[in-house]
Amino acid sequence: MQLFNIFKVKREERWLALAMLAVFVMFNALVIAGHYHAYTMGAHGGFWSIFTKNFRMSGYDNWSWITISGMRIHFETVRHPLYLTFLYPLYLLDSWLIDAVGYNFAVYFMAAILVFSAFYAVVFMYRVFREVLGVTRFDATLLTLFLFSFGHVLVPSMVPDHFIISMMFLTMTLYITGMKMKKGRLLTAWQGCVLTFFTAGMATSNGVKTLLAGLFTNGRRFFSWKNVSLGAVLPFLLLLGIQQSQYYLLEVPQEAVIRNIVHVNREKDARKVEQHINERESWLKSHTGRSAGDGAVGKLMDISTPRGETLVENFFGESVQLHQQYLLKDVSWDRPVFVAYSWAANYVVEAVVVLLFVAGIVSGCRERFFRMLFAWFACDVTLHLVLGFAINEVYIMTAGWAFIIPVACGYLLRRLPQRLRRPYRWLLAALTAFLWMYNAGQTAFYLCSRIC
Repeated sequence: MQLFNIFKVKREERWLALAMLAVFVMFNALVIAGHYHAYTMGAHGGFWSIFTKNFRMSGYDNWSWITISGMRIHFETVRHPLYLTFLYPLYLLDSWLIDAVGYNFAVYFMAAILVFSAFYAVVFMYRVFREVLGVTRFDATLLTLFLFSFGHVLVPSMVPDHFIISMMFLTMTLYITGMKMKKGRLLTAWQGCVLTFFTAGMATSNGVKTLLAGLFTNGRRFFSWKNVSLGAVLPFLLLLGIQQSQYYLLEVPQEAVIRNIVHVNREKDARKVEQHINERESWLKSHTGRSAGDGAVGKLMDISTPRGETLVENFFGESVQLHQQYLLKDVSWDRPVFVAYSWAANYVVEAVVVLLFVAGIVSGCRERFFRMLFAWFACDVTLHLVLGFAINEVYIMTAGWAFIIPVACGYLLRRLPQRLRRPYRWLLAALTAFLWMYNAGQTAFYLCSRIC
């Protein structure tokens, strides 16, 4: 399989891909329309205030808009070493356009990236179901639609953050390694290098998943000198070099500018600055659990937030079905950590999804591909639920793990007796239709209410 030929859309994939493309374009248009005049202002400076004042969805960041508009870096490049590399050429183009026509195109550039990534995430997941699992075209379409009906799989396709880009690279990795396993072939060192470079470049934790994929695909041969050096060590060295170059060329000078801005603001109105800082710290403290320590790593880990309630309301709750109250609100600003559903039916739907997931795990546990995917899932559970990283808004990580649910459902479909497959398909179709109407409907309502 040629690594870059997989971006060619096959004939049987076109109708699904085009339909989903229309959905993604529509939702991105609604996001931009929300504060169109503010988002497209060609002002030099002030982009942080413009975007953070007008955009807020569920805790997703708008740093990419700010970076493209004015090269202000607010995300941690250590955790996303390649993200700035993606955005920097767009900043140069946008800066030229702002000077030329006085119009900021940042939201359009980012929307193009999001739509492209979501489009290919659909294509790659369809291929996983169709070619790796070997289900019918109808079932592959149904399972793909089921995945993208999840609340926080759909939402990342329209917010200016990295999650849907990461999902595209992860699903591409699933497809490539799944086909390697099916055909009994090895993942070559250069293929592993490319996949690790891009997945870890978007989020370093995803690099672990790609290495696990290589291990499950190649077995003991994964530990060969060539594979370890080229497929594992080299991409991380390249990413480290890129990140350090960006840090000293762009971030260090920016930090000096920010310190000067803070100093000037304090001189203008020290009381107002202190009041704002104290209010933010008070809110964050009341909405964040107790950290594991005072070190750089310990501060990121939460040891007090209830795990049981997190599983019900956030991990399997908000991730799949958006809550009616505090719809798409941000826990860092205006949402409690836990919100209950207004309808008992939502808990019934959640229970059914979890039961199907568990049954699918039992059905697929003997398959090497599914064991690899479950190892990925175990990484996410360990990071977010055991260690507590970002546990207060764990649902925004959904796009990085939720594909295991429909894959498990696909394995369950394969194991069921023929007489039970039709009612099972009807159940999946009913769930999918409900989740699409519920999540897409609520999201559209939220976005339309913000158009001004």
